[in-house]
Amino acid sequence: MKINKIIIFVIIFLKICGNAISEEIDFNASQIKLKEDGDITYATDAELNLPLKNIKITSKNAEYIKSQEILTLTDDVNFYDLDNDTIIKANKVIYEIKKNLISTLGNTNMKVNSNYKLTSENIIYDRERQYISSKSEALIEDNENNYYKLKEKFTFDIFNEIIYSKRAIILDKNDNKYIFDDIQINLKTNEIAGKEVRLEFEKSYFGNENNNPLLKGRSAYSNNDKLKVYKAVFSTCNIEDKKCRGWELRTREFNHDKVEKIFEYKGSWLKIFDYKVFYLPYFNHPDPSVKRKSGFLTPSYTSSNNLGTSINFPYFKVLSIDKDITFSPRYYVDKSFLFQNEYRQALRNSKILSDFSFLVGKEGTKSHFFYNQIGSISENINYDLNIQDVKGDNYLKSHKLMSTSSLIKDENLLVSNFDLNWQFTDSKLYTSFKVFEDLSRNYHDRYQYIFPEFNFSKNLNIPKSYYGSFNFDSYGYNKHYETNITEAVITNDFHFKSFDYISPKGIQSNYDLLLKNSNNYSENSKNFNENAEYDLFGIIKFDASLPMEKKTESYNQFLKPIISFMYSPNGNDNLSNKDVLLNYDSVFSLNRIGSTYQVEGGESVSIGLEFKKNKVDSKNIFEFKTANVIKSKENINLPSKSKLNKTRSDIFGMLKYNINDDLELEYFYSYDRDLEYSNLDGLNIAFNSDNFLTNFYYYSEDNDFGDQESVKNTSNYFIDNENKIGFEISKNLKDDFTQYYDLNYEYLTDCISINLNYNKSFYNDGDLEPNKSISFLIKIIPFTDIGVSNIGNILNN
Repeated sequence: MKINKIIIFVIIFLKICGNAISEEIDFNASQIKLKEDGDITYATDAELNLPLKNIKITSKNAEYIKSQEILTLTDDVNFYDLDNDTIIKANKVIYEIKKNLISTLGNTNMKVNSNYKLTSENIIYDRERQYISSKSEALIEDNENNYYKLKEKFTFDIFNEIIYSKRAIILDKNDNKYIFDDIQINLKTNEIAGKEVRLEFEKSYFGNENNNPLLKGRSAYSNNDKLKVYKAVFSTCNIEDKKCRGWELRTREFNHDKVEKIFEYKGSWLKIFDYKVFYLPYFNHPDPSVKRKSGFLTPSYTSSNNLGTSINFPYFKVLSIDKDITFSPRYYVDKSFLFQNEYRQALRNSKILSDFSFLVGKEGTKSHFFYNQIGSISENINYDLNIQDVKGDNYLKSHKLMSTSSLIKDENLLVSNFDLNWQFTDSKLYTSFKVFEDLSRNYHDRYQYIFPEFNFSKNLNIPKSYYGSFNFDSYGYNKHYETNITEAVITNDFHFKSFDYISPKGIQSNYDLLLKNSNNYSENSKNFNENAEYDLFGIIKFDASLPMEKKTESYNQFLKPIISFMYSPNGNDNLSNKDVLLNYDSVFSLNRIGSTYQVEGGESVSIGLEFKKNKVDSKNIFEFKTANVIKSKENINLPSKSKLNKTRSDIFGMLKYNINDDLELEYFYSYDRDLEYSNLDGLNIAFNSDNFLTNFYYYSEDNDFGDQESVKNTSNYFIDNENKIGFEISKNLKDDFTQYYDLNYEYLTDCISINLNYNKSFYNDGDLEPNKSISFLIKIIPFTDIGVSNIGNILNN
């Protein structure tokens, strides 16, 4: 009876304690202990619910002191503030229920409003004021991958979404870094205000991954539309291992208009190597995200012996989303005026690029017009249209327009053409209509018309048992040139080429069969007989070689003798005056005579030998190639310069020898068949040490080949990784005529280039005189050029 009373008493006591706790906290735990007459509750593996506060908590251990209304949670704590959509994860959390104040100890992770992730230590979270604060560092990440690293201490006003911090580093989604002191960040409006700002751009932001771009200032303000930095310093230079930056801009006020995408500078000094060199009251340029924006480009100053001094003020104009133009007016001190323009347009299936100019001055009126359009008519058909016209034979050369135009490839030869290309599964067709104009020739002989030119190629299917490929090619042209010469040619080729056969002895062989049908009509031509002519040629070629290899521990050696038999029963027309030079790369070709409408007549044997030695690491040490052509009888109709008209040709080939890691020698030759004299010699010597590189090239044609001899040298001395001295000279030894020489000093880093150049060039055509210049140029990369193209001319003037 007594035991029953005790049990009833315990049940009533636990019921009273449970009701007392449940007034504020609902406990769900694997184990609950009560102490201090029920004032302290301990729970293990606890799940807690505070319905009056709308809070849920899970933790390994929980302690609740009812009299103080303090809840202490330890080990794997997850605190869910359902009212404010906030989650706290920490190892220890103290919740003061009366004050509605949450404190954490140690590492803490928070998720706030589902918009921000916060990582810090020992934070205080005031639920009433909606403030988060800590004296420790913190990292906040938003949903757009912007990171806010808060130093020393911070306060986060959750309701207004404002952060206050003594010092902060902001890393935006574009990897640009902002460093502020005494910063205030409004996350809702993206407004930032702070002192002692430092902005470190992503390294390749200005187009060079070696840059280390930096903007810093005394104070700054930023929002979605603009960034303002006061008393700013801006540079893109990498300062690693340097005493100072190559260049920097010190400006009273820097503005970045994020809407118009413009960088603006007010009251700026340009400093180069820490020296003030130029004052700019105001200037602006597009930010690096802009691909095209209207505005003035860098002006340039030129001076030459032929034309005197000029200044150019280019202006870039965006006409619409698909077209733009660059105006480049050039004014000379003799009051001549040159106006050059480059126009670009992107169409749906094509692109247009044109360049045109006109000159008004003491030389009279001159002009040029170049137009290029590349596009497609359908998926299988594309075209290329070029129009080139010049008024004034030396106009392009004398005004150096090739250096200011991407369309001008040659100063003497103009090519206007319309090309059409059809691409099919097993065939293709190329057609072209061309007009050539050679400005170096007299007026009547300078034009050449080709209406049309075509080339059709088809791969013909044959049984696999034939073990080869079969192609049909049809090509030709209709040409009119030198006033009264006409040529019309159509050639059809049926070409079978076998795959390589390798015999049990290791001999590698293949053969070619070619049937050529040539049809031509000509008037006054030196290349063809007069009037109509029809020919059918056949040729067979058989090649065999025996590749051999010898390997040792250090070296690999390769030896390959080659023999090629070629026979045509038809012969060929007179090609004795055709300028054909044989070399090792062409001697085994089916068309070594360089004719598209004939084949090499008669029979011949070409013999070659190749030897190569390299180290096991594949570095080539020595290479030698030589060849000779042997015929049973002379053929006076074949090219005489190549000696194909004789029973034996010249002996020709090449030799290449890497003497060591620094010195390389390469020699090309063509010796008389009896080795009595040399017809061609080409010698190239390259020396490359750690900081010195020189290349010496000698070329000579003598005896049977002609009478020319020239030498060229290019040398560079690298003082260090940034300083280089270069020298180049080219000389015609036969005429004792120096074509040009060039001495150059260059200082180059990731952000600045300084170039000092002395050049003297000589002309022996037209009305151009020898030109001598000393130029000085500083490039502020990636923005502008500052320099003088001919210091000597200025000093003389």
